[in-house]
Amino acid sequence: MATYGYSNDDWWKSVPCHFIWDLEKKVIVNFQSVKTNLDSKLETRKDVDWSDSACDLLLFRGYLEVSDFVGGQRDFWKAEQFFQEADTEAMNTTDELERNAYVTVAAANRLWALRKKTTRLNEVTPDEQVSLLKVLENSWKKYQDDSESREKINAYIDTVAAFAMSRLGVLKYKEAERRYRHAMKVLGQSLKSSWYQSLGMLIGRQSKRTARPSLQYSEIREEVRFYKKALKIDPHNDSARCDLALALGRIPDRVQEAKWHIQQVDKKYCEIFVKKARFFRMQGEYEKCTKVLSEGEELESLTANFYHQFALVYRDLSKIAHQEGDDRMEQRERTQREYSVKEEHYLDECLKLDRMNFGARSGKAFLYSTRGQFDDAEKLHVHIIEEFESSPFNLLTAQYRYAKFILHWNKQCMNEASASVFEDVITTACSILSMMGSLGDDTADTRDVLDSKKRLEQYYQANGDGQKLQDLRNRTSTAGF
Repeated sequence: MATYGYSNDDWWKSVPCHFIWDLEKKVIVNFQSVKTNLDSKLETRKDVDWSDSACDLLLFRGYLEVSDFVGGQRDFWKAEQFFQEADTEAMNTTDELERNAYVTVAAANRLWALRKKTTRLNEVTPDEQVSLLKVLENSWKKYQDDSESREKINAYIDTVAAFAMSRLGVLKYKEAERRYRHAMKVLGQSLKSSWYQSLGMLIGRQSKRTARPSLQYSEIREEVRFYKKALKIDPHNDSARCDLALALGRIPDRVQEAKWHIQQVDKKYCEIFVKKARFFRMQGEYEKCTKVLSEGEELESLTANFYHQFALVYRDLSKIAHQEGDDRMEQRERTQREYSVKEEHYLDECLKLDRMNFGARSGKAFLYSTRGQFDDAEKLHVHIIEEFESSPFNLLTAQYRYAKFILHWNKQCMNEASASVFEDVITTACSILSMMGSLGDDTADTRDVLDSKKRLEQYYQANGDGQKLQDLRNRTSTAGF
């Protein structure tokens, strides 16, 4: 079969889809958390007035079931269900090129999945393969001789790739941003509000990670610009309006503008409740925050992030009660206990839906330590470090918190145990720097790493361990901090 410029039966292997985008490379997020977040979006979909297709989500979700992320635990049946649902969803897309872009990726993904399945099981399904090749002939090949159509269908496929990359961690963000920008340049008048929103979110995530004081506000303003473009296309995109408010709220002289935007949001679905609550919590308006979340609890379907946001509110309130509470010690402690109980309740609800939620698991470990349940806290700290070994930023945070926990347990005195974990922080930081080149000028990660270095220097100096001190300084100097 001579197709797409090839004279052999493997021509389809060059058709763009998730399997040829190197998505497994340079991934520094927890794979299970990615799956859970996507599933949460799908499960709460009936509460959301989506104006865009869910094809990009369904295609990525299907790919994850049979990708190298899962190794030998591939679920071909489940992947096929997602791909078929994406096919069905694509039929509701009015633009022919966009529809065929989704159909193309679905068919190519299914061929790759079929190849993995038949190789493993030593089965041959020629009829299914021929059928999928015909789909690609009709959805892909017919556009390859016309440069304009070819460029446009590739642009639509770029947005599918960008969607996936934007969920795989900071090392993928720049490429996801590039693909979104290129697709929007090609497609011109066929742009979607969600693409501008996604581009704004990517820029926002990168600016938070780098946190360069001289550039941060300019990066936030660029993020704001894309959210406003999203709203220009779809003024009813309340999710983008919430993102706009959250971005504006980080610029001191635009907080009132941010509050105006959040007041305009009136849709009532889970994602919106979470974003509105984050905004009010960021502004320290806890009464409004709890009111929003209490209203959201009435929804039929809630996500792990919803419950985690509620837990964070009660953690903040507990800290405030401790710092500025009633002068009567008994009343203050009672208030803190009440908030602590509520925080734990919502952490547990979060973990029922997402066992690998890093924030909730860390929150539980912190609660255990504040209550004097040191054995439980230590076990959980160790489990978190083991489970997030493949996610360097989470790993660094988990190691630092474990080291601080050991210090707390040991009445703030450094010992070999805490020094060993602080050394692990340095090792993880060096690994991240080798991949990224920077932790940012003023990020929480940078502060944690520098504090770890300072504590180790003081400990080695106090113990007269000049060799370890010199080794530490050599490692950190080579890494650039």
